Amino acid sequence: MSVSASLPGHVVFRELPFCGVLLDTRRSRVYRLSQEATAVLREALHGAGGAGPYEPAIRVAVPAGGGAPARKLLETLSSQGLVQMSTDHARDDR
Repeated sequence: MSVSASLPGHVVFRELPFCGVLLDTRRSRVYRLSQEATAVLREALHGAGGAGPYEPAIRVAVPAGGGAPARKLLETLSSQGLVQMSTDHARDDR
């Protein structure tokens, strides 16, 4: 079973060459993500095939199979209202 995520309407996610950024427009707060955390969030949002805009220059490995660190990151972001998590059974069939 893998975890997928979506962004609430008040959250914007952008990738920069050195990090990812989440903007909570409701609270006017910005959150900086490491390259690894950005890769985890990108995979949760777009699936394993989703490449970032700076992928040719920066290659960061995502923990295989949505490991415990990835799940913990998504749960933390979810508890702060920055992502909405859902269990995705369809991805397991691939």
